[in-house]
Amino acid sequence: MRELHADRADSDGAFIVVMDLDSGEEFQIPIDSTLRALVHPPESVEADVPAQCECASTDAARPESTPSGPAQSVADQPTDAQATLSLTPREIQARVRSGASVEELAAATGVGVEKINRFAHPVILERSRAAELARASHPMGVDGPVAGTLGEMVAECLVLRGHSPQNAEWDAWRTESGQWVVQVSPEPGSDLFAHWRFVPGSHGGTTDPMDDLAVELTEPELARSSRRPTVQAVPKPPAHEVAPDGHEYVTVDADDLTGRQSHRRDPFGEVLDLRYDDERRVEASTPQEERESTAPRHRGKRATPTVPAWEDVLLGVRSHPND
Repeated sequence: MRELHADRADSDGAFIVVMDLDSGEEFQIPIDSTLRALVHPPESVEADVPAQCECASTDAARPESTPSGPAQSVADQPTDAQATLSLTPREIQARVRSGASVEELAAATGVGVEKINRFAHPVILERSRAAELARASHPMGVDGPVAGTLGEMVAECLVLRGHSPQNAEWDAWRTESGQWVVQVSPEPGSDLFAHWRFVPGSHGGTTDPMDDLAVELTEPELARSSRRPTVQAVPKPPAHEVAPDGHEYVTVDADDLTGRQSHRRDPFGEVLDLRYDDERRVEASTPQEERESTAPRHRGKRATPTVPAWEDVLLGVRSHPND
């Protein structure tokens, strides 16, 4: 019987790839309920484990090249075998694809990092590829995708802020809804993170900012215009504070100031009052007065001059008695 060595899991986590150390030939074993039952036997079978452990302890002095039986592998690592069953390879890959790290899963399950990394490594490569594609995408602007890429715009803003673009850390993961999210940090260990929604496409895809830092990195003008100056309250001087030389603090009633302001002469108010009085006079005039005022005046007939008779002209007598 040939001995096969468990080498790795396939990309989908549905099979375990085993290899013949002598010939290098590879085989795959499906990860199903039968395999799980063999790796983690029922309670009725676990009763025989102590007897097998004694045999395993006697074989501990053998060289490492000496093959050990299945009982030894189960007895030496009961905790890892039990913890591995808490998360299937498919579940491990799903969590890594959603953003979990290998260290987080190892701490949560109690399994070694190397064992988790066997299933997580293909997904980590997938996330790294998605982050690389997102850097070549085009951020969405007001009028659509801009000409520059996300990586170029982020690098330019990092230089202006005094950071080195080479130190920036890029990452990407897929949410439960299937949406890709890309993240960038200015430098390792920084608590500042910018996030964009990444939509892959034929021309590099597009990215939309998801937080304020992402807006500042890709749309600095929009970020500056959205800021509003804040009004800060002036602190009230304490009661025991001494006034400067030549000055003193005076407490004035606000109602008194309001009353004084109401008696001040307002030239604009007077002009408005005069205009208002003229309008009232026009409104108070009766229609009859308006018609009389607007009706045209009829001119009277001119007086016809008196022409003296011929006899009066000859005799030099005036016909009008007043003349």
